[in-house]
Amino acid sequence: MDEPLAKPDQGLMDHLQQVASLGKEISSRLKLPGDVTKRAILSCWLHDIGKALESFQTYMLAIQALEKAKANGAPSAKLKELEKVVRSKKALAFPHALASAIPTLVIEKSIMGDPLLAVAAVLSHHSPLSESLYAHQEKPPEGIDVVINFIERLIPVLHGEGIYIGKEILPRVEKILNLSPAGILDTRIGKSVKLREKLRTLPRGDFAVVKTVLHLSDWLSSAHKKPEDIFLSEGMQKIQCYLKGKGVHPREFQKKAVAYSAAKKLAIQAPTGTGKTEALLLWAGDAGRIIYLLPTQATVNAMWKRLQKIYGTTSVGLAHGRSSYMLRKTYEEREAIDQRFFSSVFARPVVVATLDQFLIGHLQGRHWEERLTLSQKATVIFDEIHAYEPFTLGILKGALDSYPPERLAIASATLPSILLKLVDPIKKIRAEGSLWRRKRHFLQFRDFPIFENISEITEFAARGKRVLVIVNTVRSAQELYRTLSESGISPDKLLLLHSRFIFRDRLKKELEIENAAPGTILVATQVVEVSLDISYDLLFTETAPVDALVQRMGRVNRRCEQQPVPVIIHTIPGAGSVTIYGSDLLESSLSIIKGLPNSPTDHDLAEAANKLYEVIMAQKSYQDEIKEGINHLAAIREILGCYTLDLNDEKLRGYFMTRRRGGASIDVLPDSFLDEAIKFKENGERWRLTELLVPVPIYWVSKFLNKWFWADQDLGVYVTELDYSSTTGLQHPPDEEGPSNYAFI
Repeated sequence: MDEPLAKPDQGLMDHLQQVASLGKEISSRLKLPGDVTKRAILSCWLHDIGKALESFQTYMLAIQALEKAKANGAPSAKLKELEKVVRSKKALAFPHALASAIPTLVIEKSIMGDPLLAVAAVLSHHSPLSESLYAHQEKPPEGIDVVINFIERLIPVLHGEGIYIGKEILPRVEKILNLSPAGILDTRIGKSVKLREKLRTLPRGDFAVVKTVLHLSDWLSSAHKKPEDIFLSEGMQKIQCYLKGKGVHPREFQKKAVAYSAAKKLAIQAPTGTGKTEALLLWAGDAGRIIYLLPTQATVNAMWKRLQKIYGTTSVGLAHGRSSYMLRKTYEEREAIDQRFFSSVFARPVVVATLDQFLIGHLQGRHWEERLTLSQKATVIFDEIHAYEPFTLGILKGALDSYPPERLAIASATLPSILLKLVDPIKKIRAEGSLWRRKRHFLQFRDFPIFENISEITEFAARGKRVLVIVNTVRSAQELYRTLSESGISPDKLLLLHSRFIFRDRLKKELEIENAAPGTILVATQVVEVSLDISYDLLFTETAPVDALVQRMGRVNRRCEQQPVPVIIHTIPGAGSVTIYGSDLLESSLSIIKGLPNSPTDHDLAEAANKLYEVIMAQKSYQDEIKEGINHLAAIREILGCYTLDLNDEKLRGYFMTRRRGGASIDVLPDSFLDEAIKFKENGERWRLTELLVPVPIYWVSKFLNKWFWADQDLGVYVTELDYSSTTGLQHPPDEEGPSNYAFI
């Protein structure tokens, strides 16, 4: 047989040389210890040797025949026939990862001993490591002589890598290749545990590192990319050039961030709109890689676009639940796929992501190994750290305590002591006093519901003011919007934003909100608190927790470009507010806010939030939730070891969560968009289905299945018959009693 193929257009030896070369460079850049590097390089050389088997080579030849027919303009009938042959040959090919892992077992065990990191990485490089991996593969591969011959060719090559094996190992490899693969995995090692269990209990961090090096090297080789596509260069120069180009002179606290660039841990506290992000990036400086984490998809999208202007479009990755759609709109299909994939595992020079994406690496979702390793080997920034519930903070604390990043920063306008304890920062930077003395707001109180203040709201708008009105539930927002609309407000001067719009309408509305004309009224829910970088002229709001009120105030007179503007707080909350926040929290918050000066400084607002935090965070229930988060992560790790969490396992699926409050949501398709969704699918644009989906409380679907919701098997989504409009969004089920407490951020 000719030189075995790794891919239809690449020989096996050439591919292995490329992957091993990339593996050495990546290991060096990640500064891996010698033994781990050696095992990683061994896995790179051996991961595809099973492709030498005749069954795999037949599959490669079938693909070559298909590609040749396409290039020659063969008729569709012929192409379909060849595609059928390709599928058939693929199904008959022996799993090459398994055929590669068996010789790797003999070689790694012989020359390096335990732990069998290369074996686990090679075995699982196409499928997650799990209890059932290859459990039914009883029959050994046929024609193993080609694998033996290929290993013999590799022996002198491995010597060049400092991996010394002799030809005497070949009979042992041949012997084990003739055994049942499933039997090998379930064989006890001496008097010890089964091999499968031995792999499960490997040192988690070391296994993750070896598999990451193998995967990244293999992926880069296949995508014709280089390590430069993963690592950042000249980061400090790029942020300084950006600031200079904008004519920005660093503030004192930003200069201090540069001075503290050697600090491994940092906390920055600065008021809204004073350059906190720039300070964080100046501290990050020449970091090899940066992971920037934020609470919401909207804030992530905005920061992604912002950082692209600093570090370059292709250097900044995006990772969240809808990032595939955002990337597909930005790049051509092939590049979008690469960007999504590499970004999702944090394999870009800079990645902007939600905290959930970071925690998936610790909860051991798919590709957890890359997320865990690459977040350890990076400068990680947690912005708006105050925004997370205690259960989430508990998971985060457990993650950071066990696998800390190389460098870590947290930032917020409010940094209560419990958040500082989360990372125990070596250095803390607080913005200079002049920034905290800013007075941006003038507090007023109305002791009646916000629905009874339509006239005052409309009067300010009539004077050309851009008015922000925030209520605590989606239902209240929809009702207030209708009331204002009926009062005679021009439709082009009245906007509504909440969580129950389809994604396409949500994006459109965010643009309209950012560019709203004078005299516009925006009615919104909590979604604006940490999502949009807007600055309206005054605020009407229902009472809410202090930290939420401070965030809401940050959306008016954001950069202190005006004299203090009115912030009008309605002390009697609307329906559903107590269900969301609790009466005690609302009463305590109102008391704290009423104790502030009429025109509070940013320092006053930060201290008010801290006062509430200190009360809440000292409560046993809050501390218990943090402990629950820590224990939750520990329980997953105890169960899984080095396995990937199987979402098809109902019991394990219950562990795959990062928060407990607010209820789970699910995306559904309003039936008015069903025809459009079907056309997307027919036109090969299934990725655009995201445009038409809207999140709803998951209990709605279970409670009203076959009444207001039904499953569309072809599209793979639930469809809802609830009314939807682009102006007010998805309506609440008419027979659902009680207030909706699902105003999702």
